[in-house]
Amino acid sequence: VAFAPSGYYFASAGGDATARLWTTDRGAPVRLFSGHTSTSVNSVVFHPNCNYILTGADDKTARLWDIQSGRCVRLLNGCSRGLNVVKVSPCGKYATAGDYSGIVHIWDLGTGKKMTELRSHHGAQKKPPSPLLLHGLAYSACGRALATAGDDCCVRIWDVQNLPGAPRVLDSPIKSYRTRRAVLLDLHYTKRNLLLATGKYANPISLAQQI
Repeated sequence: VAFAPSGYYFASAGGDATARLWTTDRGAPVRLFSGHTSTSVNSVVFHPNCNYILTGADDKTARLWDIQSGRCVRLLNGCSRGLNVVKVSPCGKYATAGDYSGIVHIWDLGTGKKMTELRSHHGAQKKPPSPLLLHGLAYSACGRALATAGDDCCVRIWDVQNLPGAPRVLDSPIKSYRTRRAVLLDLHYTKRNLLLATGKYANPISLAQQI
């Protein structure tokens, strides 16, 4: 669920291949967004101008929707795995999504073309990497930094202020902060560019039993 900045509208994503637009004073959705080809739509966020929402799903795509018409106006693809979390940059120019393999994808919303991939979570191991699910994406208030975090118990900060000239693949964040055993579930930047993170303690015995 994601609230619009005004607080009157909010959007939901679910397991019926749709996203829905709601208002705080009605018990029924006011708009239905249908088009994803998988049942699981995993994440939804509002565009900063509040005229669009961005969704990510198991069909390996992110989609930008016009909330007035309900139409998909941008289909963002080029991912090899389903998408678990999506975000829009504060300037509204870029869409960002984390997939099930730990890769972060960034697209130009003006053209719909993918600009770069952030692969540090994906390539943290020397051997072929096991999936490291990303749960948290957060842009700083100024839009110059992107924080990523997930199952690998690490927050990584990326410099994204020069995306038009960035390489196709980036694998070196400017900062990394590792927890002892806490899987990170969400990230949030304050207006003063302080980064907040929430997580859960991962029992090493339980993780070993799952493997």
